[in-house]
Amino acid sequence: MIRRLGILVCLAILSVYLGLPAAHGQSAPSQPCPLVREACVSGSNGGFDVSDAGKGGPSGGRPGVVGVQQPGSPFRTQTKYVPTCDGNDAATDGGLCGGAVDTCPTPGDVRYWSFRRIIDTRTPDADPPFERVLEPPFVCLGPEDPRLDPTVAIPAIVEREFQRVVVLKGTAEVTPQPDTLVNIDTVFTTAAPASYDIPLTILGQSVVITATADSWTWFFGDGSSTRVEEKGTAGRTTHEYATAADRGAYVVIEWTGTFRIGGDPQIRAVAGTATTTGEPIQVLVRQARTELVDQPS
Repeated sequence: MIRRLGILVCLAILSVYLGLPAAHGQSAPSQPCPLVREACVSGSNGGFDVSDAGKGGPSGGRPGVVGVQQPGSPFRTQTKYVPTCDGNDAATDGGLCGGAVDTCPTPGDVRYWSFRRIIDTRTPDADPPFERVLEPPFVCLGPEDPRLDPTVAIPAIVEREFQRVVVLKGTAEVTPQPDTLVNIDTVFTTAAPASYDIPLTILGQSVVITATADSWTWFFGDGSSTRVEEKGTAGRTTHEYATAADRGAYVVIEWTGTFRIGGDPQIRAVAGTATTTGEPIQVLVRQARTELVDQPS
């Protein structure tokens, strides 16, 4: 009897050692987590997902996933980070929104939900679903955080740097020139391109940002302004000056953006816009006068 009891105790200890994933710290069931702010912006970061490509290591080659495996144990814990945006979960592509990019104390950080699962390496074709970690409810990570795959972090860096790298200003061109007259149409346009590419290297990856002129706001120097949103017009507009004076006119261009990473053909949208303000040019507004001139007979 004692021998049989000893065998049962040994078997119980062995089963605990080899036990189910739940015995190794599996997270609590997923529950809804309200956003601090849901002012979502358009575009997707296009990469906060689990795929078969990406860097190797204990995560098993899956970008956006951090894997930990204890030596000698068949179980591996995987953690996936997904931006805290309405509609995002462990199965989505994880689009960026204002609720994720504007709510961390450090500028440039992105707020993530953490999803976790425990993999039994002895059954690689039976991976359990990810479940959201409730404590803490979210984490703020910078794009250079080593827990994020570079191709996952790059979109967050592009969002942060877009305003800084778009520096091309529009120079106003005026017709007629150098002088224009009161109460006639003066034509304003700019030679700034409709779009242009900005090549960068981010976290060792080649990235090309394409900035596209989305609107032109003209300030004519007499207190009036106008906004042009028609694409392909170089911001062309006309304005009538009511009085003669020397005016300083300039244009503010609002740019939207897309970007590509390396040789990836996927074109991804940049959330938000960048603005550039051109240097003022002098517009010499003159009053036309009528004079009678004797003509020789």
